[in-house]
Amino acid sequence: MLVLGALHGGFSLLLWLGGHAPRVGIPGLGREAHYLFQAAFALPLYALLFWLGGSVAHGLARRAGGQGSRGATLAVFGVAYAAPMIGLFIVPDVVVYLVWGFGAIGKAMRFYAPLAALGCLVLGAWGLAEAHRIGRWKAAGVALGAFVVQAAVGGVILR
Repeated sequence: MLVLGALHGGFSLLLWLGGHAPRVGIPGLGREAHYLFQAAFALPLYALLFWLGGSVAHGLARRAGGQGSRGATLAVFGVAYAAPMIGLFIVPDVVVYLVWGFGAIGKAMRFYAPLAALGCLVLGAWGLAEAHRIGRWKAAGVALGAFVVQAAVGGVILR
């Protein structure tokens, strides 16, 4: 998760230095400063999202009859979140930006962003099923719930 936060922060800084701004910035902050703010706060925000999503996953897994530990749940959530996001979202974003420019990111993201989300869900379900000894469909529901909660919080800032 720390690597994910650092990479996203670094990419945000690169975008800000390039003079880019998202279509919609953080309310009250303004579009022009968005990527600079995101660069500064990506690492602590991803740490918060890791804790929030992992805590939700643990609570939901326990309610679903799971018996795994909080530490195991956090480990699963961290890997299930960070690995697909780095490999299937951040790295493609950087490549698209460097090769085709800022304007191409939104168009290209339509292809790889769903793969990153699916990767998170599949890894999360697989790991939670093993860590908590629950069925794969229950684990998929747990993973989906945890990822939706963290995305609702992170989506306010991350662009």
